[in-house]
Parts: sequence; structure tokens; C-alpha cells
Amino acid sequence: MFDTNTDAAGKPAIVLVHGAWADSSCWNDVIRRLQAEGYPVFAPPNPLRSLASDAASVAAFLKAIPGPVILVGHSYGGAVVSVASAGSDNVKALVYIDAFIPDAGDSCLELLGRYPAPPSDLFTPVQLESGETDLYFSPKYFGSAFATGVDEKVARVLAVTQRPVSAKALGEKAPPELGWKTRPSWYVLGDLDRAIPPPLKAMMAERAKATIAHLSAGHLSMISHPETTLAAIDAASRGAVLVS
Repeated sequence: MFDTNTDAAGKPAIVLVHGAWADSSCWNDVIRRLQAEGYPVFAPPNPLRSLASDAASVAAFLKAIPGPVILVGHSYGGAVVSVASAGSDNVKALVYIDAFIPDAGDSCLELLGRYPAPPSDLFTPVQLESGETDLYFSPKYFGSAFATGVDEKVARVLAVTQRPVSAKALGEKAPPELGWKTRPSWYVLGDLDRAIPPPLKAMMAERAKATIAHLSAGHLSMISHPETTLAAIDAASRGAVLVS
């Protein structure tokens, strides 16, 4: 078990799950703020291989945390935390940051397919020896579509250090058991997002009966506006029934 000192701090553990084309460092500014407020914080790697296996990886990590957890997901990480939380009794609330919240049978690609198609060269596919395909976000569009509102120098570094996501993960359908159906949720919605259409995010957040915070930001609002992510987590911490 991880030592969280939750009894001493009186705060739940916060588990941050990144999405595609990112890694746990995307939470750095949020982590610093959470630690300053006395939260135990964890940001485990999201394998980005398949929805089922990624969720299983997060669920296994949650079992090593004693006491209550607020589970936070960004982008594709929202789909992962939705699945991982279903069988994780210590998860008391969910926080979504510009994220997918699939219902049973939804995939990320299917949800995006309800809106105008992106440029055909948005992703660079890399064929693996296993037969799977990794997708990289094209540097041509990374700053303007994925990192909208992020400092240009930071965005260029993020484009170079991005982690690819398996095409399988984005096309995999969500199972019936989803944590948002039985837990309170909060949603930070960047209204300038060019990666996940804001109307789609609003539909998913409203369907989950999430408390929504709108802000003038793009897809990486936890980088451009970390204080808003912190506020949503604080609200979830106060609003959830934090009992182990």
C-alpha cells in the first residue's frame, strides 16, 4: 500500500490519469498546487494500448491506495477512468478535464465521428511488428489543434515528447459498467477546444450529470489553466462522501 497520510491531512488521495499524446508530466502544474494544499497525489502512466487494459492498469493501481480517492482523467484518460472506477470502491468522485465520458458501446472515435471529420493527415500512423498501429499527432497540427492556448515553446516540446496511442484504444467500445453512473462527477470544459468538439464535451458531461465549469481554453486546460483543474478537484473533494 502507498503511504498517503490521508488521516493526518484529512484529504482524499488524488489520482491523475493523462490521455493520448501526453504523459504524466502534463499534470505538473496541477500536482504542485495539489501538494501545496496537502493532497496526496499520484499520476501513474496510462499505457495507451487498449481501453480495457488501460483501465485494468489504473484499477490495479487504485487498489494500492488506502482510503478515499478522487480520480481525474484528461481526454482519452476520461474513458479510462470511467471504466477503471466501476469496480474500484475507494473512488468517491470523478473529475473530467476536456475528456471523453463514454456510455456503454461508445468508442472515442465513434463519438468524434458524429462531428465533421478532421484533416486526413491529422495522425501519423506507425505500424508495429505486433500488427497494431500506433497513432502520433501530426506536429503540423499539434499546436493549433491539440495545444491551443498553450505557450508556443511549451507546445513544441509537447509535440516532440508525445506518447502515441494505439488505434485499438480509440476504437474500443466502452463496457456497460461505468463509474460515472454511480458516482458524482465534475467537468472542466474548455470552450476553445479543437481536439474534442465543445458540444460533444457538453453532451457527455450533461449525460453524466456532472457539475460543469466552462472556461476560455483549449484541449490542454490543465496546462494553460491549472487553477481551474485544482478548483474542480477541490469541489469534488468537498462534495463527495469521503468515507473508505
